[in-house]
Amino acid sequence: MKVCISVTLLICLLLPFPVFAVSPYQQEIYSARDRVLPALIHIQPVVIDYITGREKKHSVVGSGIIISADGYAVTNYHVAGRAERIICTLHDREQVPAVLIGGDPATDLAVIKLDLSEYSGKLDPAVFGSSSDLQVGQTVLALGSPLALSRSLSKGVISTLNRFFPGNIRLPSGEKTGKYNTWLQTDAAINPGNSGGPLVNLDGEVMGINTRGVFFAENIGFSIPVDIVKEVTAKLIEFGKVDRSWIGVHAQPLQDLESFFGTETNRGVLIASIDPGSPAEKAGLKAGQIILKYNGHDVSARFEEELPAFYQIIASSPANTEVEVVLHNGDDKVIKIIPRALGALQGDDFDFEKWGFTAKAITNQMAIDRRLDDTLGVFVTQSAMAGAAFSGGLHRGDVIMELNNKPVNSLDELKTTYDEMQEAEKILLTINRSETRRLVLMKLDNEEDTEDDEK
Repeated sequence: MKVCISVTLLICLLLPFPVFAVSPYQQEIYSARDRVLPALIHIQPVVIDYITGREKKHSVVGSGIIISADGYAVTNYHVAGRAERIICTLHDREQVPAVLIGGDPATDLAVIKLDLSEYSGKLDPAVFGSSSDLQVGQTVLALGSPLALSRSLSKGVISTLNRFFPGNIRLPSGEKTGKYNTWLQTDAAINPGNSGGPLVNLDGEVMGINTRGVFFAENIGFSIPVDIVKEVTAKLIEFGKVDRSWIGVHAQPLQDLESFFGTETNRGVLIASIDPGSPAEKAGLKAGQIILKYNGHDVSARFEEELPAFYQIIASSPANTEVEVVLHNGDDKVIKIIPRALGALQGDDFDFEKWGFTAKAITNQMAIDRRLDDTLGVFVTQSAMAGAAFSGGLHRGDVIMELNNKPVNSLDELKTTYDEMQEAEKILLTINRSETRRLVLMKLDNEEDTEDDEK
């Protein structure tokens, strides 16, 4: 017995250590990783904000993905869309500057271009897939710089293909986002810093751009579908922006309301409200009507996740060109409507440092959102603590209509007046606050300027 045990032990010791084969599934993950990592970039933009009532510059961290051999890359608008300076770290640890080509806050996407003038390496761009090919339960990888930890990878599955967020989602810069697209939901970990990085399938194809996670949730993250990314980035590269049309219609799901409105077909989009003075109001559209066709497209929104597609059809129609709208009205009534250009979502900001507040121009979209009669006046972004405006009672969201009883029609007008009134001791502002006019008196301290002049 002892001899047998010894022989057996000797044979075992002489055998080579076992080599474990890599499973086909594991190899797919490795291959997908190796295909996309060379295109991954770590982005460090310097951005400007005005939320404290002062112009502030600060550095943030995000991610991006190279999409062309000549240096175009895509990221999130909230990462680089308002950047003053952008530094990118490539896969080989080389750092290169980049410039902003264009941004689209409505979809939270931005395109930057790497400055390759002093870079001796070669770029290996990622390959776009099609998000229409994705399935719930499919394995995906999220890459980026979570919490500034560059070149990180997490794995998960697609949880939902068309997640819709009702209500308003706003970016840090104030713009609304998400109206024109649904989201890919995944349990692959997405944290701050992952924004702008790719969500890829096991073929190494980009299927989405990672945009946001959910705090205090267990790995619930969201990505912009790549089919939306391809459309938006093409326009940003060509035009530097995405133009959209507007008619002033707000819709809601038709679910459970079909019988009340006299339709049994589950077709159409229910109008919930109409913006005053909008093209829709002028054309005679009313709340409670059901739109069956818009500009030749059959439209339907029985469920919430179908609403973005309807808004996108309107946004894509040509501005200032008549389109036909077919209503469900027994005999399918046809009306004509002329969409208008929506324009920028937010106006430019300016720091009225001496007066102690920051403000921005009012865009058409801001007027719609805040139910303003027009775009006249200047929107107050914030009052600085202990400044003249704060002491006088000027609040965020106020609209400046007059200065010393003279109309203020635009931000440029107010900036001109600001330059001309540097020595003023008191300034009276007439503001609009929640549809109520109020007066704000700013008492300015010019003692420091006087002392400087005496010196």
